[in-house]
Amino acid sequence: MIGLKHASTDRELLDALAQLVDDLDPMPVSLAARACSALGERTDALTLAPSFDSVRVEPLGTARRMAFAGLDLRLSPAAGGLDVTGTAAVGALVVARWPGGQVTAEVDAAGRFHVGRLPFGPVRFVLRGVDASGREHATPWFVA
Repeated sequence: MIGLKHASTDRELLDALAQLVDDLDPMPVSLAARACSALGERTDALTLAPSFDSVRVEPLGTARRMAFAGLDLRLSPAAGGLDVTGTAAVGALVVARWPGGQVTAEVDAAGRFHVGRLPFGPVRFVLRGVDASGREHATPWFVA
C-alpha cells in the first residue's frame, strides 16, 4: 500500500494498482501461455479470404458448403459434431482447430481430405505446406 500513498502521477497510481492486483490475484500461468499462443497464431498465418458467393444456406440438419481461396469445405452433421470433407492443394496438411483441440488431415493425391467428428462451435482451418514460403494459410474463425 505504500506505493499507492506515494504515487504522484496518474501513471504511477495505475502502475501501483496493477502491481497490487498482480500480487493479490495473479493471472494463472496457463492463461498467459494460451493468450500468447493465440496472439502468435493470429499474426503468423495468412488469411484465406472467404468466397461469399459460394456459401449456401441449407436447411437445418443438412450439409453446409463453405469456400475459401484455396480451400473448399463440406460440413455434414454427424453424431456429436460434424464430419468435414474438402479439397485443397495436393500434398498440403489441413489442421482443424477449435478452442481446446485440433486435428490434422493429409490432402491426398486427388486433392481431397476428411476430418471426422469436429465439435460444434468456433473453428478455423489452417493449411500447411501450400507454398514455398512455409507460412500457414488460415480461415477466419467461424461457428461450425
